[in-house]
Amino acid sequence: MNRLSFVILSVLVLVLAGVACGGEQAEPTSVPAATQAPAVAATGVAATATAEPTAPPPATTAPQATAAIEDPTEEATPAATAAPPAPTATQEPEPTETPEPSGVVAGPSSFVVGEGSQITFTVEEELGASPVRFDAVISSTGLSGVANLDGTPTEITLDLHSLTSDQSFRDRYIQSRMFPNTPSATVTVESLPDLPQSFLDGEETSGTLEGSLQIGDTITPLTFDVDARHDGDVINVLGRTTFTWDQLGLPKPTARSVVYLADEVRVQVLIIAYAP
Repeated sequence: MNRLSFVILSVLVLVLAGVACGGEQAEPTSVPAATQAPAVAATGVAATATAEPTAPPPATTAPQATAAIEDPTEEATPAATAAPPAPTATQEPEPTETPEPSGVVAGPSSFVVGEGSQITFTVEEELGASPVRFDAVISSTGLSGVANLDGTPTEITLDLHSLTSDQSFRDRYIQSRMFPNTPSATVTVESLPDLPQSFLDGEETSGTLEGSLQIGDTITPLTFDVDARHDGDVINVLGRTTFTWDQLGLPKPTARSVVYLADEVRVQVLIIAYAP
């Protein structure tokens, strides 16, 4: 190779080397990333810069919130102090309602004898058609009068002509033979004994009452065993006693069909009396 060829070859080598160097610098794609890196950094800085102004508003809002919370608490304290007068106002009416006079029993002292009242007379009897003795029962609901609890006399009237039994001949005998001119009888209790508080409170009370039975001009003293209950507007009295025909001043009833009649007559009277 001559000198000229060597020079040309050297020049070509240098040219090729330069071209090769220039291609390596144009290929890398990292350059755009490098160029973008500063842009991201710049936006990051910008974000930090913008975030700083937004942080102060919460700082300024926080004091306002605290002030708003403190104000209502100061106003609530006067409201709480205003509450105590209310209880004193509600407690004042109570004393007015409670006073009740002790020992005073509310309700009426007189009760009118009414529906449900009944008197029954029972006597042992034997009829000729039957050798067996049995109880003949004669009863009536024809009771009227007033029961008094204030110590004044109690009088109860019985309609004798309303007495009935299970035998029509007996009923006719009572009306036409025993009491033809005496249509009524009267039971009288002059005064009641002291009534226990338990009776006035509605509890059943038992005891005895002294009274009398008047038929026509004959007055027969009687003692009643009594169970009584006071139900406010109603009193219930169940009385039991006995008498003989001699006590009433009456002859013992007789009839062809009756072969035996006991001397003693058992009486039960149920009084149901209502407040007027």
